[in-house]
Amino acid sequence: MHSVPIPDEPVRVALVGAGSRARSIYRPIMPSMGDWMRVVAVCDPVREHADELAASYGVPAFYDIRQLVRARPMEAAVVVTPVESHHSISCFLSAHGIHNLVETSWCNTITQARQMIEAARGGNVLVRVAENFFRFPIDRIVAKLAVAEVVGPVHRVISYADHTGYHNNSRWIAFFGAHPEWVQSVEHTMPTVAFHESPERFHDSETYRARFFQFPGNGFVMDHLANVKGFLGRYPRPGYTEWQGERGTIVHFARRGWQGEGEIRLCTDSDFGRRGIADTTIPIVTECPDHRWTRTYADLSPIGGGVVEYVNPFRPVDIPQHASDWYGCAIMDHLADFACAVRGIRASEFDERDALMSMMMEVGARESALKEGVRVRLPIEGEPESDGRIHAALRTRFGVDPLDIEAMLAISYPKP
Repeated sequence: MHSVPIPDEPVRVALVGAGSRARSIYRPIMPSMGDWMRVVAVCDPVREHADELAASYGVPAFYDIRQLVRARPMEAAVVVTPVESHHSISCFLSAHGIHNLVETSWCNTITQARQMIEAARGGNVLVRVAENFFRFPIDRIVAKLAVAEVVGPVHRVISYADHTGYHNNSRWIAFFGAHPEWVQSVEHTMPTVAFHESPERFHDSETYRARFFQFPGNGFVMDHLANVKGFLGRYPRPGYTEWQGERGTIVHFARRGWQGEGEIRLCTDSDFGRRGIADTTIPIVTECPDHRWTRTYADLSPIGGGVVEYVNPFRPVDIPQHASDWYGCAIMDHLADFACAVRGIRASEFDERDALMSMMMEVGARESALKEGVRVRLPIEGEPESDGRIHAALRTRFGVDPLDIEAMLAISYPKP
């Protein structure tokens, strides 16, 4: 039986947003979430999207969030809309006493994030971010190996060509179980051949970002990439990451698509090990029979240990297939986490303070790069220059103050 707590009654949720992510990721997942949440409405200003997705669940469609809130068939909402809309939708829902789980990135600026938290507290509801990268099997098994000190205490993480930015920020917070103390960042931009990543994403340049974070207890992260999807022949995702311990290294590197391979490289007490040579290598194995992820594990018997494993916590619930065999489980994990928090049966694994710090790490990195790599203390106080620039750009783009909730709610953000 699965190991995730089940509330006495599933949370009634509205799916706000019926674009490509809602249809391709959330639609197939939600039927498996019946123990934790039940979709009771769909809301999207694009009528054909709202109607089609609502019909697949057998629930009513709404085309305006005000109309949805007036009808109020839900007690919570999962917000799967463009980032620019997150702040206004979240604040509006919170003001009306509706818990909300908002997709990543959480919002555009620190000021918006703070207002989302304040609105939730004022409405006596939960606001959370739908962050799942630290829920991937590799991160879960590495956390277990680190706690067991298989490679000794892990003080440093070096990550290249993975999801530098909000996703990885959250991974490092989860790994160290703490918030960073400062960030430094440098960037380099160069022109490239012009290409379309997707219908709405066009590129003719590329920016390399190198970010450095210091965590309490001598924890350190170097997180850098040029682009996250291996365009232009760069190293593909999930990139290359080392968790560096005092007597060895846990390594994760790209194989195909989002899939990766991992291994433990350890210095034992042999003659080689005493010379600093990693004389023992132990694979990290992922089991996916019929493309259904069951567990990820490392057999430590070569060093006299047992099996360290992270088992699919939702077995035997059927999880729809994805190009990454374990991705559906990570999505279910953040949905179930939210439902359990709403019902008060378990505290959130990643709460609003963590979501805000991930945002501050991102903004702090941009701020440091603007100032030629100067160290930026965390948490950030006030509104930094880079946030002000984004605020101004959003005002120019939409013609309204991006902190004006009513004005931003009136804007449609059509995407394929």
